[in-house]
Amino acid sequence: MRVLMATMQLDIGGAETHIVELSKELARRGIEVFVASNGGAYVGELEEAGITHFDVALHNKKLGSMLSAYKRLERIILDYKIDVVHAHARIPGFLCGLLQKKYGFRFVTTAHWVFNTRFPFNLLSNWGDRSLAVSDDIKNYLIENYGSDPDDIRVTINGVDMEKFSEDTDFSDVAKEFKFGKDKTRIVYVSRMDTDRSFAAHKLIEATPELLKEFPNLEVVIVGGGNDLDKICEEADATNKSLGQRVIITTGGRTDINKFAASADVFVGVSRAALEAMAAKKPAIIAGNEGYIGIFDEDKLQVSIDTNFCCRGCEMTTTEALCSDIKKILDPKNQAYKNHLGEYSQETVKNYYSVKTMADDALKMYISIIKGSKINEVDPAEFQDIEKYLPHGNSNRSIDVLISGYYGFHNSGDDSILSSIINGLKANCPTIKIVVLSKNPAETSNLYGVESIDRFSFGKIFKALLKTKLLISGGGSLIQDVTSSKSLYYYLSIMHLAKLCGSKVMVYANGIGPITKKRNLRLVKNAVNKADMVTLRDKASRTELEKILGSDFTSFVTADPVFALENAEESLAKAALKKSGIKGDNEFFAVAVREWKQNDKHFEEKIAEFCRRTSEKHGLKALIIPMQKGIDKKISEKIVSLCGETCCLLEEDLSPQIILTITSQAKFVVGMRLHTLIYAVKNNVPLIALDYDPKVSAVMEPLDMLFSQKVESIDIKELCSFADEILKNRDALSKKIKEKSQQYSILADKNIEMTMELL
Repeated sequence: MRVLMATMQLDIGGAETHIVELSKELARRGIEVFVASNGGAYVGELEEAGITHFDVALHNKKLGSMLSAYKRLERIILDYKIDVVHAHARIPGFLCGLLQKKYGFRFVTTAHWVFNTRFPFNLLSNWGDRSLAVSDDIKNYLIENYGSDPDDIRVTINGVDMEKFSEDTDFSDVAKEFKFGKDKTRIVYVSRMDTDRSFAAHKLIEATPELLKEFPNLEVVIVGGGNDLDKICEEADATNKSLGQRVIITTGGRTDINKFAASADVFVGVSRAALEAMAAKKPAIIAGNEGYIGIFDEDKLQVSIDTNFCCRGCEMTTTEALCSDIKKILDPKNQAYKNHLGEYSQETVKNYYSVKTMADDALKMYISIIKGSKINEVDPAEFQDIEKYLPHGNSNRSIDVLISGYYGFHNSGDDSILSSIINGLKANCPTIKIVVLSKNPAETSNLYGVESIDRFSFGKIFKALLKTKLLISGGGSLIQDVTSSKSLYYYLSIMHLAKLCGSKVMVYANGIGPITKKRNLRLVKNAVNKADMVTLRDKASRTELEKILGSDFTSFVTADPVFALENAEESLAKAALKKSGIKGDNEFFAVAVREWKQNDKHFEEKIAEFCRRTSEKHGLKALIIPMQKGIDKKISEKIVSLCGETCCLLEEDLSPQIILTITSQAKFVVGMRLHTLIYAVKNNVPLIALDYDPKVSAVMEPLDMLFSQKVESIDIKELCSFADEILKNRDALSKKIKEKSQQYSILADKNIEMTMELL
């Protein structure tokens, strides 16, 4: 589902923060969120969360600006096939209302504030077909002034992210930036510094000289930007000058409000800013332009909730009241009282103002408008089948899944991934329509029974993505730049194009890294952030991804898709082995190597010598398997030529399933290419890794086996000792591997389950 949030701008303010936190939480739940505004301080935070922001001049009442904004919104709604338009202020609501009359899309609003209802201002207000109101008095305002149906309004909250707003937040960088004094008693005030929001800031400045008499180590920090900031700064400078020291600090507009909140001993302000400070366990004095509630405690809970912590209808803020309440909280004799206020404040936010509750309310409104039900009778679980109600869901997109990866190159590992994905999808939905991007489209179509497009026919890819519900990027090691940056750019560009075309994107069981270039790190961060689902084939990949995107980024460790692949019939494997020179009851071990720039300078000779010694000692044949014919054949043939009769080469171009079955019959496997090792684990066959890439060690570490060598320095004697130990303890080792293999098979199936959920 696609939701467009339309608001005036994204500078500092309670409504703006509400929109940002709501958008991020909805995006985490799988909703594709877009935001249109005139921009501001919070745009970067949205984009970091993978949410697309459109610059639209929605803050200006001039006719020319409004006409321009109208046209821009029209294009966004049509081009991005928006399912629900959600407006958050008067001008966006007015323009979206006009567009709704023309196109009939679903239009909802949130009322964050009350507006002048006199003519002609009342004509600029449109509250859509459903509304959220951030307090009961605003709900009543909508009913009384606009005749809104109570059944179409739900009272919501200003949800706060309590992990972000915490007393444990490190504020050392802002302390250094603004030269906070050491061991200061700090009052923090946060608000948008517009003339209709900054009244309490002026009063706090007026109160500062009186407060300084009682608290000589006082520091007052005023945070926020707006049309009244210059005047605030002038008053602060004048007061500091008269006091002969810098007591009041003004910061201007900031987005790192959580750090300033964490630095406070007492917070002064209203609305969302107050709730954020309370989440950080700070005593709060609720004071603003609309009135004065004072020290927040048990007695002030109901009036605060009723007015959404905005003091509407309360007595006006005065310098005397501020002084009295601040002195009461900061009095050293009242430390227990101060601690209680902080704890009660935090508990209030936890119980009444979570981001989850705010998102649930928005979700109920969307479900209500989509299904035509009453907003206050909706269960969020109804979202599960919402796609069939959407005109831009199943009906308009004829391709269910488009798969992008390293396909059509005759690489057994990647071909086995593709086979596993296709088989899994078809098993869950026999009629599913799949298109694969391939180097050899005709061959891919013939082998897998799917449509295929040349992976470099970008015109055809673009047209296909416009009709695609879900792009699968993977599996395999697509997100790395060790092989080349060009391949990384290719896969990221396909993901980016998919999002532009309105497709969902799933990063499917990928291995992540290494990524060595700074520019590439930025590109990966931008692309993966926008993915609707990310599954990773191992824990090492998640660790690598968290270095790029942070530990808060949601990803799921599953397993390589090949663990869900079925073996071929044994008769097919035996026929292939016979052609390669392994007949009847001949026992063998399998070896798969590749060219690599860091290989030991005597790599082929050493591997050949290992094969010869092991073969002669244990009466086994060495079967050399080129996993990717075009690349691995030359080095494989050289090893066979050096080995003599103890070695044979698997020459046929076989399906991944047959090679998988051949691997199952080996006594052990020596593997350099990743999927040779995965084939072994899948079949409970002991293995020796030739480690050339972190992805190889990522396979070996969970198995808790030490049979591994770096390709830069091959030790024949050690390799032979590995083979001896494996053949001596083969049954016990196979049993140990089997436990892991069964777990991986279950996790591999999760990839398909998550794909079907996205669809």
